[in-house]
Amino acid sequence: MNDIEMRWVQAEDPCMSEIDELRHVVLFRPYGLPRLDAWDDDGNGIHRLAAFKDGEVVGYGCLIERDDGAQIRQVSVSPHLQRSGVGTAVVRGLVARAIECGIISVRLDSRATAETFYQRLGFATVGGQFATGRTGLPHVRMEIDLSVR
Repeated sequence: MNDIEMRWVQAEDPCMSEIDELRHVVLFRPYGLPRLDAWDDDGNGIHRLAAFKDGEVVGYGCLIERDDGAQIRQVSVSPHLQRSGVGTAVVRGLVARAIECGIISVRLDSRATAETFYQRLGFATVGGQFATGRTGLPHVRMEIDLSVR
C-alpha cells in the first residue's frame, strides 16, 4: 500500500474520465450493463477520494453530505487490486473526512457480497436485503455512528 497515493478530486479534475471508467468496469460491466455516466457528481457537499498507483486511478469512493448525515457511494477498486487494502483505505479516508466535517452518521448501500467488508470497518447492517434498480443485485443498508469516536 505504500505505492498508493490518495487524493481528493473535484468534478472538473481530468482524472474523472478514468474514474468514470473504473466505476463502469467495477460496478456495471460485470453484469452486462451499458455505460451510464450519470453518477450524481454535481453539487455541493460531495467529497471524492481517488487512489492512484503509478499515476493511474485504481480506487475511488465519494461521500455525499445529506441533511441527516452523509452517504458513501460508488466505492470501486480495480479488479487486479481488490483485496489489497485499496478499498479499505478509500472507505477509511471517506469516514475520516466525515468526521472532519462534523458528520455523525454515515450510511451506505452495500452489495450483499461486500457486507462483511463494511462490517470490519465499523458499519452495522440496519435493514434486510433489497434489490437495486439498475443491477437488480441484493444490497443491504449499513450505517456507522461517528458520534462515539
